[in-house]
Amino acid sequence: SWVLHAIEYFGIDKELGLQIDAVTYATKEATELALMAGDVDVTVDDFVNVVLMRSRGVPVRAVYPYSLALGGLIVRSDSDIHSIDDLRGKVIAAASLSDKSLLILRVLATSRYGFDPQFDSETIAAAAPLMTELARRGEVDAVLPFWHFAARMIGSGEFREIATVHEMLDEMGLSSDLPNLVVLANDNMDRATLATFLRAMDTATARMKQDDGIWDSILTEGLYSLPDESLMASVRQRWEVSLPSQWNDDIVDGLVELVEQMVAVAGAEVVGTDRLDLNAFSTEFAF
Repeated sequence: SWVLHAIEYFGIDKELGLQIDAVTYATKEATELALMAGDVDVTVDDFVNVVLMRSRGVPVRAVYPYSLALGGLIVRSDSDIHSIDDLRGKVIAAASLSDKSLLILRVLATSRYGFDPQFDSETIAAAAPLMTELARRGEVDAVLPFWHFAARMIGSGEFREIATVHEMLDEMGLSSDLPNLVVLANDNMDRATLATFLRAMDTATARMKQDDGIWDSILTEGLYSLPDESLMASVRQRWEVSLPSQWNDDIVDGLVELVEQMVAVAGAEVVGTDRLDLNAFSTEFAF
């Protein structure tokens, strides 16, 4: 919603001759039905779900990276945890036990540190606001929140970061530029229109990095809310470093390898699939 708002805010849609109709659906299932019916051309989802959608007959492919969604391992500032190795026997909270940040942590800890946090520590599922409170009260030792909650927690000064998810990927020998969120386009969408839309997205994000007003507008328009608006600077910085810098066959191959490693540690049932179907990805708009 931020990028679509920025396209309108900067008048990029008029510059490029685009007419964008932004529609919000209450559930992923409703979005899938709209894509299948041809009512929706483009959406954003994670790199595993595009494979699952295609297996259910939804005619979409991942055509562009949207965000690295740069989560991380967060602890209280006074915590005695200083590395992933210190997580043995600790309590760790994540959004779910199938959350990709947790799965990546499990792969790294298993392959490089000789323990699996799922079994050699205690892992629990908690919503992001609850996660913050549990960490604040010391009821959990470390948390893996969504990227913008990570930014808020670090920005408050109460917490510090042990490692970003993409630092974990780097330590695993994978590209640290693997996107978590990707742009999904309907197979039937006009390619020239899609190319123009992707250009509009790129133009909007470039201007968002330089313009303070758009961030004030995001808050004013109710597209994001904060308990303390001064934390927006931290969120903005985290958003910017989460912008992908490449999309090509090497990135897709990296996602395939990542899923293989997650399946090897956690199993296909937890990951959601046993492999990434390459037909679900297109590098037609590679950069």
